Amino acid sequence: MGDAWKLWRSDWEVLTAVAGMFVFLPALAKAQLIPDWPMPPQGATLTPGTPAADAFGESMASWLGHYGWGLALVAALASFGQFALVALYLSGDRPPASRALIAAARRFPTLILAWLIVMIPLTLIGTIVALAPILLPAFAVLFFWILARTATLAPVLFAEAPIGAWRALIRSLHLTRGNTLALAAAIMTVFLVASIASWPFQALDAWMAAHAPNPVARTMAEAFVALLTALDYIAMAVLQVAAYRRIRAR
Repeated sequence: MGDAWKLWRSDWEVLTAVAGMFVFLPALAKAQLIPDWPMPPQGATLTPGTPAADAFGESMASWLGHYGWGLALVAALASFGQFALVALYLSGDRPPASRALIAAARRFPTLILAWLIVMIPLTLIGTIVALAPILLPAFAVLFFWILARTATLAPVLFAEAPIGAWRALIRSLHLTRGNTLALAAAIMTVFLVASIASWPFQALDAWMAAHAPNPVARTMAEAFVALLTALDYIAMAVLQVAAYRRIRAR
């Protein structure tokens, strides 16, 4: 965490410029243009086959049909932005932002493939958890364990290129062995700080949407949420770089 903080202090201008373009602006556009997903009726039991469950499923499918592509685009841009931040440090001898963006664009498909390998079993487990909510704590532990063990995935794709998706995953698992708890604690810290800091603005935005619609005030609240999202992605990027450098230096 200390090493990540030093990177932020020395390079905050370029970090915020890249994150502002690829994380902040898409996150703000999402808040402005994509409505919240449908919520089930209060007190309704969503038992499969019941009218309430069928109606909720139809509304969710309709919402995904209209806005799913937008969510996917925002997620892809944010992931690319974070990947480019890692490239600023590990794609050569401190390249300028333009070269880091080009390097990130070249390696981004490999990162997507690696994450697809990870997400397929995780999605299956998440489906099981949805059917048995009692397993949610175990799923949360598994989720942060995976984030910790893949914390050096993006750095490996740059620092040890050329390397494929599967080999990069195996390499990340090897590097993070014995460091899982420390990495998980650092990642959870970033996650919790970002969640707690953004919660008041999200709650205010939701309250204004329901009781006192004010476009200017809502835009300000949504801009603060987008700003905190960008800072979260910056923190995760410099944490990955710091973790990789610290582990390799041992």
